[in-house]
Amino acid sequence: MSDVGSSDRAQGISLRKSIGIYALCIVLMMVFWNLNARTTWFPGIITFIAYFVFGFVLNRIVLRRLIEWHPMYNTIANVSSAKLSSFILWPISYLFLFIRLMINKVL
Repeated sequence: MSDVGSSDRAQGISLRKSIGIYALCIVLMMVFWNLNARTTWFPGIITFIAYFVFGFVLNRIVLRRLIEWHPMYNTIANVSSAKLSSFILWPISYLFLFIRLMINKVL
């Protein structure tokens, strides 16, 4: 079943709210890194897992509601490539995405 024509499609999210979610993830990652570096009781695996959890959350909450794919470019290769790069490199890729969207909004 395709989700293109479904009526329960997720509502859009504002750029400001999505930047806020991104900033919250960045701050939490910094807190985890500081806990990992400064204490001996905080295991490093939690920081590693949190990095990928935040990437997954940003893909599911922000990317899905912020970007609408054009039907011509809505192929498995294009979408999976964009989602995988956003998942693995989320601090950089979302920063560039937000800069591009703000430039698009202003100009």
